[in-house]
Amino acid sequence: MIGIKVWLDAQTSKQSTLLGHIANHLTREGHEVLFTCREYEYTVKAAERLGLNPIVAGKYSEGGPKEKVEADIERMEKLLHIVSEFGPELLIAYPNPPAARVAYGIGIKYLALTDSPHAEIPSRLSLPLATAVIFSAAIPKKLVTRFMYQEALAVQYEGVDELIWLYRSRPRKEYIESLGLRSKEYVVFRPREFMATYYKGLRREVCIEDIVHVVSEAGLTPVILPRYSAHKELIRSLKDEGIDVQTIEGSYDGVSLTYFARAVVTGGATLAREAALLMTTGITYFPQELHVNEYIRSKGYPLYKASSTEEIVNLIMGAPRTVKDFDEIISKWRKDFQDPLHVVLEIVNGWSA
Repeated sequence: MIGIKVWLDAQTSKQSTLLGHIANHLTREGHEVLFTCREYEYTVKAAERLGLNPIVAGKYSEGGPKEKVEADIERMEKLLHIVSEFGPELLIAYPNPPAARVAYGIGIKYLALTDSPHAEIPSRLSLPLATAVIFSAAIPKKLVTRFMYQEALAVQYEGVDELIWLYRSRPRKEYIESLGLRSKEYVVFRPREFMATYYKGLRREVCIEDIVHVVSEAGLTPVILPRYSAHKELIRSLKDEGIDVQTIEGSYDGVSLTYFARAVVTGGATLAREAALLMTTGITYFPQELHVNEYIRSKGYPLYKASSTEEIVNLIMGAPRTVKDFDEIISKWRKDFQDPLHVVLEIVNGWSA
């Protein structure tokens, strides 16, 4: 195998965590790596936590359609300059319009990973340019291939993306204690991505503020991980009411935080899946049913879809108050799933042979 130059680009904290583990493994295998990301919530610090030195190109826009297009154009210009100097042979990224367009324009391969074909706009703008796309066998193949060029390679595996970092992490009780938290005496909240394109037009019947009040009254500590400036305003408002809300700035150890939590509540899905895979009650109030969530649930992991404030409160109050043995959890993963990292490496090393 000959080492090649690989460019990885992350737009969210999840992508930074997952692609960061891939980047570190590629480096150990003798490949030269460039890691870029945009400025958005925990994205930069998530990469730095893994020992990477990400180059920040552009930032997330909370504005309207025009402002979002302008942010993408600005990001493409910065990425083009950075990437042209590095000279990669391959891009690894999620559906990512700016990076995909740059990769296509400079004539390099694009290996895409996706677990969200419901995010139609970024998929339509990215996946047609991919050389290969890796995704869970839980997702019907046609939901992804409809976006792809007919000669591109579609690769499915048994598992979900979160396993890339879960297999390579271990929960640390000292981490939550450093935050002033106690095992199974706090609930993690990750508010919905209401500015994401795939959330447009979807109704919600959940009030996080009401749930936080109930949790606090029950003697549990609410821990809120904000996405947008509006979420930070919510945290300030709750604190002004005298509620002991914890929040984490910069970066956080998601494995430790979710493993020791009583429950995890999110308007997205990643953090709930991560929690459920760690045998913590994971609750998503994302309005659509997702194939990857159904898949995890079918394997016996405690992942729940809730559609009301009352339903979420009942799930939290009924959640187990003890942690599962982590080594037993790993054994279950090995019986149930493949390691997605091995799938990625097989493709990269095949292209570099």
